Amino acid sequence: MNPAPVFDRVYAGLKQLLRAGAIGPGERLDPAALAERLVASITPVRDALHRLAGERLVEAGNDGFAIPKTSEPDLRDLYDWNSQLLRIALQTSLSSSFDYAIRPSSDPVAQQAEHLFSAIAARSSNREHRLAVEAVNDRLHAVRLIEPAILTGTDEEYQAMAAADLRTLRNLLGSYHRRRIAAAPQLVRRLYRGSN
Repeated sequence: MNPAPVFDRVYAGLKQLLRAGAIGPGERLDPAALAERLVASITPVRDALHRLAGERLVEAGNDGFAIPKTSEPDLRDLYDWNSQLLRIALQTSLSSSFDYAIRPSSDPVAQQAEHLFSAIAARSSNREHRLAVEAVNDRLHAVRLIEPAILTGTDEEYQAMAAADLRTLRNLLGSYHRRRIAAAPQLVRRLYRGSN
């Protein structure tokens, strides 16, 4: 039996749990319990946890694996990093215009952000921008799920960015990130409240 399909399934399942915020910040991850939950043996679970640690979605220490704790400064830095990556991607864009197919507003805000920001990064002449934005999308996904509870008008914000020309898009991206950096204390409190 080829172990790759089992690892891929376990890795995808674990990543989905983490992105959905099903396991809260600071919580320990028990490989045996996860193996049972994912109907797999413990080896592919440990392998997937190590890979997720490399992606910074999980922390690996001497006493096992855990979900990284999120502090206000950490969240601000992550939003700032996302902003910088998107600005660089726009600066190195292969085209002088931005034409993005607007996704249905029924998509959750987290998915709207991922699709839009991935589309911006995909326009860069540097493939590393796309990979870096995808990694930030993964790390911010659980927080983006709670943004609408703290920030009003998030759906309209994404719709405006998706329909904007390049100059307006740059300005809107700046406003988008400043709002979230300012809301970091409320977002972190909500993130921990939701994990209890």
